[in-house]
Amino acid sequence: IIRGVDLDIASREFVVMVGPSGCGKSTLLRMIAGLEETTSGTIRIDSEDVTDAEPAERGIAMVFQSYALYPHMTVAENMAFGLRVTGVPKAEIDRCLADAAQILQLDSYLDRRPAQLSGGQRQRVAIGRAIVRDPKVFLFDEPLSNLDAELRVHMRLELARLHQRLGATMIYVTHDQVEAMTLADKIVVLKAGRVMQVGAPLDVFDDPANLFVAGFIGGEKEGPRQAAPAVVAPGDGRTVLIEGDAEMAVALPHLLQALQPGRNVSLGLRPQHLRPAADGVLKLLPDVVEQLGDVGYLHGLTPGGAALVAQVTGRLRATPMQEMRLAFDPACAFLFDSDEQRLR
Repeated sequence: IIRGVDLDIASREFVVMVGPSGCGKSTLLRMIAGLEETTSGTIRIDSEDVTDAEPAERGIAMVFQSYALYPHMTVAENMAFGLRVTGVPKAEIDRCLADAAQILQLDSYLDRRPAQLSGGQRQRVAIGRAIVRDPKVFLFDEPLSNLDAELRVHMRLELARLHQRLGATMIYVTHDQVEAMTLADKIVVLKAGRVMQVGAPLDVFDDPANLFVAGFIGGEKEGPRQAAPAVVAPGDGRTVLIEGDAEMAVALPHLLQALQPGRNVSLGLRPQHLRPAADGVLKLLPDVVEQLGDVGYLHGLTPGGAALVAQVTGRLRATPMQEMRLAFDPACAFLFDSDEQRLR
């Protein structure tokens, strides 16, 4: 599942591993935790080789998607359980419990059982159980995926504040790119068990290494198909014809090197960079028009069948199945070769 990952995570860093379902991100997290066997390579925490160490010996605490709370125990008992079974003195347990409850605003819920709590409160209890252990590393495995949309936003803010307050090292797994962009100091984009790109969120957004990263990181309305086939036109090697159509010629003067005329490439375009314009170079046949208040989305196909989405500020003036023209700043376009690697 994991096909050679070489990754460094700094102390106090909030790292988010993101990728589609089945890419190996949860497996990688479980390997760090010691819940999955590491068949080759090494895992080091605080310079110590823990590859073959038991989970309890690694100095980590893990927060699961399912909360994993004991239903017959109170909030206080759930949070203190790990300390109690390892023989921590009661006075120390009480101090750690009080600190964690205060941080997570759980003081008034300590005598309740999980069934009496909301989803967000249960997740805070699960986080509290991790905090009381004062681990070297916090591991989060899609902790917000069971919550509704409004509560996910609230808990996302709480996690960001928690990281600032604790100053702890956190490794967080999600398939939600919004969580990745808003929470991370560093994003690790995974595909099929391999690291596609590592970097600060805005660096990955502005400078994707390949077509997969450009399609996956950016916003819920754009997907990996947000690119159109093109061919390099004769001339200076910095002009491409979208779908080979001479009427859809795009000059890309920002390219660092000229390309071979006739070379097949893909032109990546973000929805927010496209705008309706009568003299626009890009032809689009919209089939679905979404109006979300002051922002709208045009979903459609180019003449060659490439699926594109345009994000438009204000009220849309478009009719489904009626061809329109879109303009964009060429400097905002990404160019990829036949292997889906970025051309710069």
